[in-house]
Amino acid sequence: MNESTMDCYTSKISVLLLLLLSAMVLHKGKCSTHSCNGKDQSALLIFKHHVIDPFNYFSSWSDEKHCCAWKGVWCSNVTGRVTTLDLSNQYLEGEINLSLLQIEFLTYLNLSCNRFSAISLRNSEYQSLAIPSNAYANFSSLKYLDLSFNEDLQLDNLQWLSHLSSLKCLNLSAINLQSQTNWLQTMAMLPFLLELRLSMCRLKNINPSVMFVNFTSLATLDLSQNNFYSDLPYWLFNVSSDISHIDLSSNGLRGQIPKALLNLRKLKSLRLDDNALTGPIPDWLGKHQHLQNLNLTENLFNGSFPSSLGNLSSLTQFGVSSDSLSGNLPNSIGQLFNLRSLYIGGSLSGVLSEKHFSKLFNLESLVLLSAFSFDLDPNWIPPFQLREIDLRNTILGPTFPEWLYTQRTLETLDVSSSGISSINADRFWVLLANVRSIRLSKNKISADLSNVTLNSEYIIMNNNNFTGGLPLVSTNVFYLDLSYNFLSGPISHLLCSKLGREMNALYYLDVSHNLLTGGIPDCGENCRALALLKINNNKLGDETPSSMDLLNEGIGMDLNNNNLSGNSLEISNFKSLEYLNLAENKFSGVVPSKIPKSIQGLILRGNEFSGNIPAELCSLPSLRLLDLSQNKLSGSIPSCILNNSLLDGAGTIEYHLEFSFELFLRGREVVFQGGWVLGMLDLSTNNLSGEIPPQLFNLTQLSALNLSRNHLVGKISSNIGGMTNLEWLDLSNNHLSGEIPSSISNLSFLSSFNLSYNHFTGEIPLGGQLQSFDSWSYVGNPELCGPPLLTKNCSEEVNHEEAQQDGSNDSLNESFYIGIGVGYVAGFCGFWHSLLLSRAWRRIYFQFLDNIIDWLYVFVALKLNKFCELRASSR
Repeated sequence: MNESTMDCYTSKISVLLLLLLSAMVLHKGKCSTHSCNGKDQSALLIFKHHVIDPFNYFSSWSDEKHCCAWKGVWCSNVTGRVTTLDLSNQYLEGEINLSLLQIEFLTYLNLSCNRFSAISLRNSEYQSLAIPSNAYANFSSLKYLDLSFNEDLQLDNLQWLSHLSSLKCLNLSAINLQSQTNWLQTMAMLPFLLELRLSMCRLKNINPSVMFVNFTSLATLDLSQNNFYSDLPYWLFNVSSDISHIDLSSNGLRGQIPKALLNLRKLKSLRLDDNALTGPIPDWLGKHQHLQNLNLTENLFNGSFPSSLGNLSSLTQFGVSSDSLSGNLPNSIGQLFNLRSLYIGGSLSGVLSEKHFSKLFNLESLVLLSAFSFDLDPNWIPPFQLREIDLRNTILGPTFPEWLYTQRTLETLDVSSSGISSINADRFWVLLANVRSIRLSKNKISADLSNVTLNSEYIIMNNNNFTGGLPLVSTNVFYLDLSYNFLSGPISHLLCSKLGREMNALYYLDVSHNLLTGGIPDCGENCRALALLKINNNKLGDETPSSMDLLNEGIGMDLNNNNLSGNSLEISNFKSLEYLNLAENKFSGVVPSKIPKSIQGLILRGNEFSGNIPAELCSLPSLRLLDLSQNKLSGSIPSCILNNSLLDGAGTIEYHLEFSFELFLRGREVVFQGGWVLGMLDLSTNNLSGEIPPQLFNLTQLSALNLSRNHLVGKISSNIGGMTNLEWLDLSNNHLSGEIPSSISNLSFLSSFNLSYNHFTGEIPLGGQLQSFDSWSYVGNPELCGPPLLTKNCSEEVNHEEAQQDGSNDSLNESFYIGIGVGYVAGFCGFWHSLLLSRAWRRIYFQFLDNIIDWLYVFVALKLNKFCELRASSR
């Protein structure tokens, strides 16, 4: 269940009591003894007419049944009038017609979690049922309105809400309200409003200077995940004295928490996390005796952690983090006996003892992300049984703590980067067998996994010192990361072994950067669920089967940097493949022509593929990344490969798990995380010839282009200036000619640029990002001139005859200095012969030599350097 759906169900729970109360009086429409009211039915039909219903939800909305029997409609058993309409989460599209508000006794309206894109009063198709212009005056019965999570819906007018005078609960979360500057005044016109939820509405104005807003009844206010970027508003601390829940998280709020917060005496939940609040954490917060949920994480608080927060005995959830906090965690935190969830992060440090946990009897979740160390008795038994433990970046090691073995209800364990190097193998693997999610990454744990069976759903054990063969995995394992260890042996031990009759449920497997050997196993029947596979940077060496069936339903596969080989590679059976990396292997033959239509990223760099680039690449509609560099490809770049916006733009590999891949740009490795695929084309270091197709320069969304080290000829099209998203451009080591187009200065995002070793002529363009590149981007083009080539300017006053005269003078100068050199050598040899025959002359000479040797060295060095420069310029 995704987060949006969870929010939808959470909002429904808030009115559960209201519905239960209504159920005492109301019954479902089909049980009503009354026929549906004609006005109600007409209003519902007007609404239906504007709705797109892809899954035929409205099949029961027909004249054969009265409206109280329609799906999603509830009526009063006494009057037969429609009182409730709940169409949430039904994938409905189109318009929300406000004819629904003509239903006189409608008290509950929920259209959340659909795909509506507009709100309107259009009813021309039912002129006889038209809503009168004064109809809003009667809309006083609606108490609950939920339009949330219709993410394509933008409201430019909220005035119709002011007529809903009986409204108690309003939820417009995840609706676009960015054009609303007076939303606060509109909401204040609802006198009985108890609950207001406007999360993720793109609101920008929170009116921080307004002193008072007429929210006399408000109990819950959720304005989280908007774009306020201001101080906390004054009016917030003057709202209803009955307000109990405030959520202003993820808004960029700044400044300090004002003491006026004490005015809200009945406050039970306060969320100010993920903002930019500064100053110390107020010690007076300890006076809020009714607080149950206090979240201050991800802010810029400084100073120490106030011990007074230990007085908040009602707290059940508590979170604080800031990189500017200092000092220790006070012992008083151990007095919060009602606490169920504790989150402490940031730059706090110090030693935690048993006193910090002494009365946390009800604790279920413990997250400590600061550099704490622990001073606990080895036989200490905690007063709690935890479901979640997250102690990453603390100082737990070197031995896995004994007290963790006492936690029998664990579901999630994260002790990454905590300095653990040794474990009690007999107890350790037994503990982990019952934990659903495990993170042990970036420790130094040494253990042989050959005889271990892993049972958890989610396992991350990368960057350790695990040795031996790959472990067995049970059918529970969904995600497994064993990368950056010292595991050896074949991969078939993990993939092809069966535990019981059930198929392997493994979806994500990363065993990259190990010492695995052998080849790709042929046991695809046992790995039907496997979608993401990383075996890169191992020592695999066998010939790969021409038809790999290991990942028939796969999405991404990385076999980069092994010794795999094979001819006539067949990958067409990967029906859903979106990313394939076979770089740095020994595959040969021609580039595969039968490639799945779903492919977005194809990397075949550093193999032995030969022949032409296949024209079949032109028919790949989703391709965003193509790397065929460092092969033996010949022929020209096919122009069709650049048609239909191929390689143009960016996309995401369609799965919801992190999947990184490596590219080489300008000789360095660049790692992309999270499945983001940029528009990239790398055909460098091949034997390609001919001109660069002009269509290539029309790919305005391309981010990286590398055609270096080929035999390409011709000019650079002036259209290159339209490739404004280009970040990497390398056309070096070709035979390109002509002037560098001045439009290239429009490429304002360039971070890597190389046109060296071609035959470009004329003046180097100025302006834009080009100013940041030095002469190495242009070296090897003798006919180029201008900055940054400081040794050669482009003055138009120097004509051809003057250049020839300069050449003659340079020749004379060269002869002159050569003559000086020869004469100097001859005289020196004669003088040296005299020294050999006279001891006195030798003594005088060496004294003289000591005085002038430094001067002579500098003189000769300068002359020789001038000689080299003159000779180079005369060529």
